[in-house]
Amino acid sequence: MKEIQINRAFLKKPFSSAIILLSIVVLVEAVGWSVAAPAKLEKVKKAGGAIFYLGVLVRDLFIPELCTLLIIIAIINFYHKFSHIHTVKNNWRAISRYELRCLPVLALAFWVFNPFTQTVRYFLEYFPEYSWSNYWDGYILYTYTWSTYFKYLVPVILIGYIAINTSLLLDYLKQRREAQEAAEAEAAEASQKVLALSETFSPQPQPTTPSLYLSYLKGKNAQGELDFPVNEVYYFTVEDRFYYAESLKERYLVSKTLNELEAELDPTQFFRIKRDYIVNRQAVLHYSYWENGKYIVRLNTPDQHKIIVPRVRMHEFREWLQGRDAGKPEHADLL
Repeated sequence: MKEIQINRAFLKKPFSSAIILLSIVVLVEAVGWSVAAPAKLEKVKKAGGAIFYLGVLVRDLFIPELCTLLIIIAIINFYHKFSHIHTVKNNWRAISRYELRCLPVLALAFWVFNPFTQTVRYFLEYFPEYSWSNYWDGYILYTYTWSTYFKYLVPVILIGYIAINTSLLLDYLKQRREAQEAAEAEAAEASQKVLALSETFSPQPQPTTPSLYLSYLKGKNAQGELDFPVNEVYYFTVEDRFYYAESLKERYLVSKTLNELEAELDPTQFFRIKRDYIVNRQAVLHYSYWENGKYIVRLNTPDQHKIIVPRVRMHEFREWLQGRDAGKPEHADLL
């Protein structure tokens, strides 16, 4: 996967913000209890017990900072739309540059979310005794200071990058899963086509009486040597001075040259289509014009093997094909 499509499916779900914040609160509380248990116990005692302590935690921390997180994620989403950020290359350098582009947004987010967060905190903490002076002086003007800004800066950047990277990771995993499913579907479709093609290749039965032509040929594969019927061969070819038979089952290395095979094989069944190929009549799928007076002959092998044939050879090849299955329509097509 060269690129990751940034769909922001995770960031677009408000419930995701609650999950992120709840995870952070639980982590902070766990660290606090592990390093300062006496101080935490004092807070629990002061609140009036564990239940009341949790209530204070939800009122003073979770709900106000949930507002903070929702606004931060909304700003991140708006920034992606405004900057038309839809993809990122799937390498560490590109991802790092992408995340650096988001840093100024997180650095400036405080000036946007702060009045909303402090307003929610004020209404929760002072319910039902509200005072305009307490709200404006203590929760708005007082919080617009550099000390409050830097107090929020690290948590905001931490929360922002957790949300950005979680969303990016989920987008990547979803696209990889979709790509794997598409590849599996394509492979399944290809295997069905291969199966359908293999069913069209039906070797002629071996004659019960002795034949003047070659019926079996000795070949060698990775497991050893064996005699295989020549009517199961799609084609014979030569590569790097070695001669091969591509059969229904596998490829065999053979000792006979193409000249010897041409002389010994049944000419009604096999044809020397060009210098380095002898093809089985039953293996020919179709042929079509290619370019510069040449033709492509396709065989019904699993990969639909193609052979480029010059025009001068095609005339004889077509006449040979027309002798196949007398009375039936010609199998090849000329485009």
